[in-house]
Amino acid sequence: MINGEKKHGGESIANEKVWDIRDIVWSKAAGSVESDGVHMKSELSIDGVNHYLKLSRYDSYNGIYGHESVNELIAARLGDLLGFPVPTGELRKSLIRVDDTEHEAYVYMARSYKTTGSRVAFNDFYVGYRLSGSESPLDLCKRFGWTEYVYKMFVFDYLIINRDRHGANLEVMKNGEKALSPLFDNGLSFVCSCMNEKQVASFTIMEDRPVNNFIGEKSLEANLEKIDKKIGYNELKETDRVKIFERLHGVLPDSYFTAIWQIIWRRWQNVAQFRLA
Repeated sequence: MINGEKKHGGESIANEKVWDIRDIVWSKAAGSVESDGVHMKSELSIDGVNHYLKLSRYDSYNGIYGHESVNELIAARLGDLLGFPVPTGELRKSLIRVDDTEHEAYVYMARSYKTTGSRVAFNDFYVGYRLSGSESPLDLCKRFGWTEYVYKMFVFDYLIINRDRHGANLEVMKNGEKALSPLFDNGLSFVCSCMNEKQVASFTIMEDRPVNNFIGEKSLEANLEKIDKKIGYNELKETDRVKIFERLHGVLPDSYFTAIWQIIWRRWQNVAQFRLA
């Protein structure tokens, strides 16, 4: 059992009543680095507020599998604790329908961060606003005053081993002034490539794995080396483990959560140096 769950966590999400959302239509996006199958997304309006829904991987033979939706919740909780710009959400045990087949699966649901105004994928914004072909995406961000934001993104993605910060997994919001969106789509992270406990046990926590970054390098470690000033974010404490894994017992085997905490804590030792105390 995850340490402290009885005292702080309450009933596990695994024991909740199933949320019946079989009438929702899901869109499919191809997998990315270290990912097969497709990733399912949808939208839902609740009391007039738009929410985004995400599943883990899907294919017609295996159905819903993997644990990207759980990773989304863990990454959101970590980001919230550290003060990073990450949308918060919740995990729901759900009954869904895909390709005329019913599945019980965990759905991650986050309230939309999008308000009035328009938005554009960062890679499209870069093509339209770069000064020349030689201006890199990172240099463009610095020119627009987004340096600290991008450095926070480098730290956050390093902590969660995010494999998938491609040019459409970041947006530019245009509502009077231009600003970068919160850091969404964080499911391809942690031990997302592991499909069983044996693979989790052999996962190399500190390996600099292949990633799909659009800003900076195709290396999480190389992006850390680009940080040239202290930036503001909160301190991570060992006691935060309870908050990060609250109510998740039984959603995945505990070995997954042990490995994910080891990833977060050991990598934190490498990024604490960038924190503005």
